[in-house]
Amino acid sequence: MKFSINRVDLINILSDYSSILKDHPVKPIISGLSMKAYSNQITFTGTSLEVNLIKKADATIENEGECVFNPALVLEYIKLLDYTELEISLEDNRLVIYNADFAVMDKDEFPIITEIEGEVSASLPGNELVGYLDKVKFSAALTGDNLPLACVRMVMKENELNFVSTDSYRLTFIKKDHNCLKDLEISLPIETVSILCKLLKNLEEEITVAVKDNNVIFTWKNSYFSSRIIELPFPNYRGILGNSNFQKSMEFNNSELKSALKKVMTVAKTNEDTKFGALFDFKDNTLIISSAGRAKISQKVSMIKEGDNFRASLNTKYLYDFVDNISKNAIIRGNSSSAMFEVSEYNNGNYIYILMPLALRD
Repeated sequence: MKFSINRVDLINILSDYSSILKDHPVKPIISGLSMKAYSNQITFTGTSLEVNLIKKADATIENEGECVFNPALVLEYIKLLDYTELEISLEDNRLVIYNADFAVMDKDEFPIITEIEGEVSASLPGNELVGYLDKVKFSAALTGDNLPLACVRMVMKENELNFVSTDSYRLTFIKKDHNCLKDLEISLPIETVSILCKLLKNLEEEITVAVKDNNVIFTWKNSYFSSRIIELPFPNYRGILGNSNFQKSMEFNNSELKSALKKVMTVAKTNEDTKFGALFDFKDNTLIISSAGRAKISQKVSMIKEGDNFRASLNTKYLYDFVDNISKNAIIRGNSSSAMFEVSEYNNGNYIYILMPLALRD
């Protein structure tokens, strides 16, 4: 195998695999990247067995061939080179790049990964998809202990897109007007969501979303990404969102609320009984947030309130996670210290956050 390829293109490609390929003590070949040089095109294939990424790049090929190698070390090396074009060859079972050569793995042990086709359900710019995922992923369960919740639910309808996540203590919902090609609901594993956010962060071109059996498929220029979906039932979030009969409503300057929450969080995170828990006293036109742990703290925030005074105990970090994602005034609605709260952005009913209170302690 011998070919030449643009150095910057190769750097970008190898960088895309950094969030997928990890050390695999049981099956080391999974940590490797397959590289095949055929018909003036290089095909790169990486897999974690749960997700697959295939990327293609143009190249000038002198001798066809293939190998599997560890991309991390190669990436580190080629970043230090000044050449526009890199000449790469496979010699005596070593991958040679200018004055360095790298060990390769047994390509016959690499799993067979093929591109599968599914019926396209939606298409949208990659960075737009990342924007939606970023606004909901923080409230998904972060571990596989409760698999149905360790995901972001993506709902495609004729005229809209929905994204939902919940860890059972909170729920985030976003709705966007969008023409989808097929009605479909899928649960994207939270690890898949994290990888997609890295891959598509700066991608302005359209990607397609398709599903085949238990796989979701994202395709864009010279790139194919697939992931298994979570097939276990997702909670009935529609029933939760439908309960909007709140008797108390408070409006806050978002910057002031964020500033107060950040200060209280420094103490609340040391609370041994309820980490990040704080007392919220909604009284007249002032919210008093207080907490104790290794120290004590109290912060006041002006508000416009409708309804009676009341108190509740809330997780300050959970509340901050949402208000950090909005720019307009924050609206908090509730009924009592033992019922769910709804948080939203002023004049935006398409981005909703449901937050369960903590046990109220005097």
